Amino acid sequence: MAKYINLSFEIIKTNILTAMEYRTSFLIQVLGMIVNDTALIFVWVIFFKQFNQINGWTFADTAMLYAVTTINFGLVMAFFRGSFELARTIARGELDYFLALPKNVLWHVSISRSEISALGDTIFGIIIFFFAGDVTVEKAGLFVFYVLISTIILFSFTVITQSMAFWFGNFEEAAEQIFHSLIGFTLYPQTVFHGLLKIVMLTLIPAFFIATLPVQLIRNFDPVLTVVMLVYAASIFCIAVIIFTAGLRSYESGNLINVRI
Repeated sequence: MAKYINLSFEIIKTNILTAMEYRTSFLIQVLGMIVNDTALIFVWVIFFKQFNQINGWTFADTAMLYAVTTINFGLVMAFFRGSFELARTIARGELDYFLALPKNVLWHVSISRSEISALGDTIFGIIIFFFAGDVTVEKAGLFVFYVLISTIILFSFTVITQSMAFWFGNFEEAAEQIFHSLIGFTLYPQTVFHGLLKIVMLTLIPAFFIATLPVQLIRNFDPVLTVVMLVYAASIFCIAVIIFTAGLRSYESGNLINVRI
């Protein structure tokens, strides 16, 4: 485990240093993400000036929702971008390179790519958290804890959808649409969804566990729901590993010779 952590750190550090070789471009991309996120939440600022709440959700709750979601997105894209491009890697037969390495294939392909500009989302999420009100040391600790758990859930769901390419071939566009749909759903209070869509949020698309539940637990800690979230995170992670491993057995080599420096 220590070797994986150390190697992950070195790979991520290399990706960041590579991106920062063009500092102006790097800063523009990061600031661009922050501006984009600010524009999105500004819509809610206008909305809540007209309406105090949505089925019990206030602007502070919605801001916290944005904080959790943007950090989740930022962490996955900045450090595990390879998982988001897994379907493309499979379809092009580019897993050959990772199969030739001694380390875990899923781990290696996940951290092989980084979208450093996504750090702007993470920075934005942290800023919004402190502006969401009632920030204490206890809530800050809970925030970090639940964000890490929900990031695992988002990563696992991404691996599951992207791994469908093992069986369905060119699944890249479909996987991306599912991913962005999930992110879109997490940016809305789940109390606005009802009926079948509500059931989907609790089962097929883990929007509830990625954003809504963490916000509720940060506001009002509940040990039982915390255990539920931990069990769900562990379960979906195991499912992701099982699906990826099963797909890997049926993977057909692309017969590519790649040289990476």
